[in-house]
Amino acid sequence: MRAFVGVGVALAVLAVVGCGGSSEREYGLPSSLCGVDMDQSLYEALFPPGDDLDVLHSFEDYEQMATRHCEINVDDETVLRVDAEGRESFEEFGLDSLGVDMADAESVSGEFEAVVWPGVAMATAACAVPGPGGHNYIDQLTLVLEAEHPGDADESRRVLADVIQPLFAGALAMTPCAENAAR
Repeated sequence: MRAFVGVGVALAVLAVVGCGGSSEREYGLPSSLCGVDMDQSLYEALFPPGDDLDVLHSFEDYEQMATRHCEINVDDETVLRVDAEGRESFEEFGLDSLGVDMADAESVSGEFEAVVWPGVAMATAACAVPGPGGHNYIDQLTLVLEAEHPGDADESRRVLADVIQPLFAGALAMTPCAENAAR
């Protein structure tokens, strides 16, 4: 009887440990964030514990295009999504769909106009990408960064505020803006 109870307890412990998932990061951080080189310490907190990292799309996948997309999964769950598109304002991204309100946005100091909320950061700048017939594909590049981690609202705002300026600078540098010729 004692052996049966001991085996039962051991199985229960294994079941709890096995179902809880990894409490540590078993995968290596990407060497860049969406193809933008920056210090890993800036974006490390965006990556939760887990076993497998999968970069589904990265900014380098869109060479010489006016828009870019990045999506990163950990254990088949999207933990980071970044879109850089030709939008004239933050509101054009559909703030309701992001679960944020401009009234709650906090400005982020830096070279570019940027704002942050828990789980979301945005930046924008002029970026005229010439198109056919003298018309531009886009006139303004706006980037939205959505991150599931860190979960704490204050820490999320802090981490995203640290990441948004260098991430946007990198996305802007990859975009064939007329303004890049002057930079």
